[in-house]
This record gives sequence, C-alpha cells and structure tokens, in this order.
Amino acid sequence: MRFRSNSLCIENISALRLTKKYKTPFYCYSLAQLRNNFLRFNNIFKNIKPIICFSVKSNSNLTLLRELRKIGSGADVVSIGELLKAIKVGINSKKIVFSGVGKTEEEISKAVKKRILLINVESESEAILINKVSKKLSKKTSIGIRLNPNISGNTHKK
Repeated sequence: MRFRSNSLCIENISALRLTKKYKTPFYCYSLAQLRNNFLRFNNIFKNIKPIICFSVKSNSNLTLLRELRKIGSGADVVSIGELLKAIKVGINSKKIVFSGVGKTEEEISKAVKKRILLINVESESEAILINKVSKKLSKKTSIGIRLNPNISGNTHKK
C-alpha cells in the first residue's frame, strides 16, 4: 500500500476506485506482496529445502491458497473443511500438515486416505485413534508429537 496523489493505492489501484466497484466493507489482498513475502521467507531456508505450510486457519480464501500453492507452499490445517480446501486448490497432500485439538475419527480418516505429510498428535487418546484408523485403512501415517517439558515460566523476579 502506498499513497499516490493523496490517494491510498494497493498495487497501483486506488482504494477509492475499489470502493466504487465493490460493496464495502471488503477485503483487498496484494497477491504480489503475498508472493514476495513467501518467497523471501522460503529463500532464507533454501539450503535445507523446507516445506513451508501456510496456516489455512489464518485465511482460507481460495484465491490466496491457490496462489500460495503455485509458489510451492504447503498447508497447515485444523479441520476437515480446511483440508478439503487445501486439496481443492491443488496443494500436494505431501505438503499438508493436520494440527489442532479434537480431531474426529472422520477427519483423521480423510487425512489418512489423502496420504498427507503428517498429523500432529495432541493427546494419547488421539494417537490411539490415529493408529486405529491407520490399521483399519491399512495405511502408514506419519505423525508429529509436541512435547511439553513442563518448564516453569517464572524465570524473572517481579
């Protein structure tokens, strides 16, 4: 965003002009800035060839997700709806991570069937459920486990 001739512009398009064309309020995204931000971040880690997964929870706009897919982004999803959106825009299933608490058996089953990169396990009962679903579908499933070392946050005296 920049001001040009006292007018706020987004990618050289006047915001005022947009308000005349589209009903307000509305969201306006800069795909050029989105691409630039992603590619700059990706370039920082180019030597290790990362899989960068965009949080679909933060914005599930299909146009944005499609643009991110085109430049190599994966997806971090927390629901079956987000998983289906990521798949709909063509994000490679091997670049999809399923996070979040309270995953249902249906969600886990869909994720396992789609052969996503991994499912982050949030509890012992969820690990058991993922194992059960994987066995039922005769599929191996990669999981991620977050550990809480129970370190106290009281490190500074007040």
